[in-house]
Amino acid sequence: MPKLQISLPDGSIHDHELTDDLVSIGRIVDNMIQIEDASVSSHHAQLISGENGDYILEDLGSTNGTRLNGKPIKEGESHKLQNADKIRFGSIEAIYGSENASEAREEMPEAADAVQKVASKSVKPSNFQNASPFEKKSKKKDPAALAIWAIAILAFIALIAAIVIGTGIQAR
Repeated sequence: MPKLQISLPDGSIHDHELTDDLVSIGRIVDNMIQIEDASVSSHHAQLISGENGDYILEDLGSTNGTRLNGKPIKEGESHKLQNADKIRFGSIEAIYGSENASEAREEMPEAADAVQKVASKSVKPSNFQNASPFEKKSKKKDPAALAIWAIAILAFIALIAAIVIGTGIQAR
C-alpha cells in the first residue's frame, strides 16, 4: 500500500497510508492530510490514484510551491510518483513510498554548505564618493539666474548711490 511519510520541523515523522482515489494535502482541516505549517497553503496539493496503484502528484496553485525531487512543479501539471520520491510542500519534506518495484529516480545532490570566513582586516576607503547609491547632485550654471543676480546687485548699488546723493543734497 502506498504511503506518504511527512517530516515536520519539530523532528516528528508522520506516516499516512494512501487508500483513497483522491488525497488532498493542505494546512486546513478539510484536507485528508493536514500539515499545520505556515509554508503550506490551505489547499496545497493533491494525490490521485494511478493505474498501477501509484499516485500522481498535482500542485493546486500553492503560494510556496511544491517540489518533486528538488524540481518545482507547476500548478495543474501531473507527475507520476515512484518509490522513494522526495516531495516538498512549502518547507515541509515528505517521502513517497510504494510497494511497486520501480526504479527510483536519481538522487539529487545535496547543496554544498557555504563556508563563511570573517575578514582578517578591513581597509577604510580614501573617500566615500563611490559608496553612495545616489547620484551626486552637480551644480549647474544657470545663465538666467546669473543675470537676475547681476541686475539685483546693480539695482542695490544704484539705490545706495541715490540715497547718498539725496542725503548729500539736503545737508547743504
